[in-house]
Amino acid sequence: MKRTLSALFISLFSAFSLLAQQPVFLFPEFQPGTLSFQGFERKEEVLLNIDAMGQRVFYLQGETLMELTNMYLIDTLLVSGKRFVMKEGLLCEQLAWPGDTVYVNWKFKNVNKGSKGALGATTQNKVDVLWTSLAPGEPVKGDGMFAQRGDYVQEVWQRKGNNTYIFKIGGVQYKAQRLKDLYKAFPDQAPALKAYVKEKKYTLENAQQALQVISYLKQLF
Repeated sequence: MKRTLSALFISLFSAFSLLAQQPVFLFPEFQPGTLSFQGFERKEEVLLNIDAMGQRVFYLQGETLMELTNMYLIDTLLVSGKRFVMKEGLLCEQLAWPGDTVYVNWKFKNVNKGSKGALGATTQNKVDVLWTSLAPGEPVKGDGMFAQRGDYVQEVWQRKGNNTYIFKIGGVQYKAQRLKDLYKAFPDQAPALKAYVKEKKYTLENAQQALQVISYLKQLF
């Protein structure tokens, strides 16, 4: 049994290069955690972290960063006092919330806010810096725009929450990422919910606000 489990882990984890896609970890550092897999009684204790950008689980094997590739086999993941389970194919944190349990699949997305140009302003027009071999301070001309060699033109991104919330009302399970998902699923309660959200200025991009919205929605029944 032990040999079978070891072979399973070899097939589950593979080496990963950070150059492929920079992860955005939920925890500032890798934390001691426990992984339980479906069909196996033995639990594995490893240093792990969760990538909320690419929806991946990583752990450290010595100084080597490894990725869990078959996440659907996860039964429970315990880390830093938090419990994660698979729900509708998503790795979700299980949260106790008034009236029921809410499952949150943490996910972040980067939204392009434009490019930062030579004068430091953010614009939707991309500015290319040419002839970058020039010394700092020397003017660079390209496409009718000027930039200083020392002013690096860069894309400006804003990170926003794109979480999925899974919860039950009346014994029926629902899943929502955006407010319009709730309005569509609960048309009779939509007017009151819209008024509540407008008054509070809540969005589902903010997890704490999203949980408040779901809590209020349950009160409408």
